[in-house]
Amino acid sequence: MPEIRPLRARNDAFQLYETLSRNREKRTRTKLFFLEGVHPLEQAVAAGERVQSIGYDGEKRLSGWARDMIGRAAPDVLNPMPARMMAELSDRENPCELVCIVRQRTDGEDRVRRAAKGAPNPLLVLCDRPSSPGNLGTVVRSADAFGACGVITTGHSADFYDPQCIRASIGTLFHVPFCGFGSSEEAVDFIRRLPAGMQIVGTSAHGTAALHQADLSKPTVLIVGNETFGMSKAWKEACDLLLRIPIYGAASSLNVGCAAGICLYEIARQRNFDGHR
Repeated sequence: MPEIRPLRARNDAFQLYETLSRNREKRTRTKLFFLEGVHPLEQAVAAGERVQSIGYDGEKRLSGWARDMIGRAAPDVLNPMPARMMAELSDRENPCELVCIVRQRTDGEDRVRRAAKGAPNPLLVLCDRPSSPGNLGTVVRSADAFGACGVITTGHSADFYDPQCIRASIGTLFHVPFCGFGSSEEAVDFIRRLPAGMQIVGTSAHGTAALHQADLSKPTVLIVGNETFGMSKAWKEACDLLLRIPIYGAASSLNVGCAAGICLYEIARQRNFDGHR
């Protein structure tokens, strides 16, 4: 049974919830993250994430859903608190009944490696220096939808555990292996050590062929560039294929999340993927 520790003031326990929701350095140092939202919480619990504590409004009766989630999450600690304090912890118009502190996974590289080795035709998505956590979450959601077995970031990038990333992923973050590397060199070395002999495919307005003209049915790493600067020179040189997405209109490029979704759909189409709906 979880220990019940009521919060009646903005003490250290309360400030941990608050700080984890907005401070990446604190998340990195403690290996914890802040979680709220019905779908993200349901997905985290289904994926077996380890919940350290759950906070809730101690002034009203919890719904059946909230009681069920607490039972399934099996947190170490429960933190009932006044409604005014709960309101401080959410930036949502309609806050979720529960806010959580969850332990981060520390086996990201191993999970990505195992997923790639275990897939009959592996597909990885690599985001080069993504700056927007919302875009990163959107890429994770598309990766999950179209059968990718992992997502990788390189360089100074947005945080997978940023609340905006988790929200944009709609909780699929907890079902897609992910990891980050400090440099493209580290990531290339990681990819080259995978047994599948994966081709590295990038997108650029100056690509040598259109997306649909390339053979994407073989084991592939799809590179998604930075929102402002695109792919780095190092990644352009590492790519086996540099492709363009044909577009009309005045815009010279697409939003990163949109471009990744289009590329992932084309890869899935070439692999005769028909989904489950």
